[in-house]
Amino acid sequence: MNGTPPHVIMVTNAVAPDKLGGLERYVRELSAGLVAAEASVTVIAKRTAPEQPDEERGADGVLIRRFDPPRKTDPLFAVRYPLDIVRGVRDRIARAVRDGGTRRVLLHGHFPVPMIEPALSRSPYVYTCHAPVYRELLSERRGSYALPAPFRRAAVGGLRRAERHVLRRAHTVVTLSAFVRSEVATLDRRTGERVVQIPGGLDTEWFRPDGDAPAHRLDRLSPVLFTARRLVERTGVDALVDAMPSVLSRIPGARLHIAGSGPLGEALAQRIADLGLGSRIELLGRIPEEELRERYREADLAITPTTALEGFGLSTAEALACGTVAVVTPIGANPEVVDGLSPALVARSAAPTDIADAIVRVLDDPDLDALRDRAREHVHPRWAWSAVVEQHLDLYRHVPGLR
Repeated sequence: MNGTPPHVIMVTNAVAPDKLGGLERYVRELSAGLVAAEASVTVIAKRTAPEQPDEERGADGVLIRRFDPPRKTDPLFAVRYPLDIVRGVRDRIARAVRDGGTRRVLLHGHFPVPMIEPALSRSPYVYTCHAPVYRELLSERRGSYALPAPFRRAAVGGLRRAERHVLRRAHTVVTLSAFVRSEVATLDRRTGERVVQIPGGLDTEWFRPDGDAPAHRLDRLSPVLFTARRLVERTGVDALVDAMPSVLSRIPGARLHIAGSGPLGEALAQRIADLGLGSRIELLGRIPEEELRERYREADLAITPTTALEGFGLSTAEALACGTVAVVTPIGANPEVVDGLSPALVARSAAPTDIADAIVRVLDDPDLDALRDRAREHVHPRWAWSAVVEQHLDLYRHVPGLR
């Protein structure tokens, strides 16, 4: 039994494909990678649509147990949310422990609110901090909750205290980047000193250049720019749109394709129309994985225009894995992902003018094709799921089980 891989209970906010953000995909793909390595995994997450069953095992072998959150339109949402989540998580952890059979059972959290109950009960657990959630509540999530401003400030303060407590109580804290490590230290200095850094993983067997196609070479007259982002303020897609007039003044044939959905979708469409760029910028909406990979492969340059809180930079890594160079802003973990390729890939700031200057500078670089040839080896195999899963299994060997 000691040599048998453990049963891991992943506790998170939501999981792919229920929701398709970076954190949700990370939890699902890490779980699937662990199952492929002969561990077993139960993911505990909230229900995001009424038709989702309480219990569901995917084709990848991952078992999902869902709980019901209160509705965001409920005037007492901020009060009911932690209480409902604590009750739902407590019940599903008890069931998930039984899912493990005779295996050693480990608890691994990825989001602070559902981890409040394990923290209060003093259960041993690993906690991966993807980004400080209380700061996201101030920006990305602020328009999605029915809370007056004074109550919103109280909610942010309460979430910050809860997040610090979850971090302090963790047996081991993991971050995907040095940037998030520094954010953990800001929340709690002592916790920051004991962080273990394990990079974000990606499926480098899926995200790879097309081996059957001729090598893609830059179209310098009509380059295709691509970004895959959630359409919220912190991801900077609005700044990228505002950068395009400057790009087009120097490279008139350039085109920008934007994949993703979110609350800024309508405002971005209007901004594109106001700038008269409907023929140069295309909003693709949410696209399937097959099309996402093809868009990365076909792009001459990928852009990650983040303005706040980039905990790892998954879309940048995916582009590089497909052999496409990415320009990034100097925000969060963005510079870490391209570190070692070229300093020119990091814009001076997240301002539209500096994003535009970086795009043009990289497209004009005579060594760009050589840089593209190095892009994939920059992320593969070190960020392949097989390598990341092995680091987690090694970590789990030093963490007390729930039984």
